[in-house]
Amino acid sequence: MLKKLVNNPRISLTVVAKRSANIQSIDSNLGDRMKMLNDNRQYLKTLELIDKHKNHIETCSNWVIIQALKACSELRDIQRGSSIHDLVSSRLKHDPYIFPALIHFYSKFISYYSEKGYDCSLVIFSPSLHFS
Repeated sequence: MLKKLVNNPRISLTVVAKRSANIQSIDSNLGDRMKMLNDNRQYLKTLELIDKHKNHIETCSNWVIIQALKACSELRDIQRGSSIHDLVSSRLKHDPYIFPALIHFYSKFISYYSEKGYDCSLVIFSPSLHFS
């Protein structure tokens, strides 16, 4: 889009601004829907929403990522939460808002699996293992 703007001066900046505002509003609505589902304890539906947008998760807002991690922690879905962590890990250095959600996500697993007598490092570093 920026290349088109530079090459074609007739494209107005308002068009670019409207498109970016539209994307932000879609992202905000997604985060708000996910928050509402989480508040109603419909965590699977929250994760279904994020699955529809998983190809664009790197560009999702912090609000969306935090809601997805909350649903993963409530469902004890370490595989999905770890994959979200991997997808947004490049943002963590410059974006401090996701980090507390990740701490909460992993701390939930540490306390849950410690009570069951599992080695927590196995659970966190090998999420493909299925513990019951």
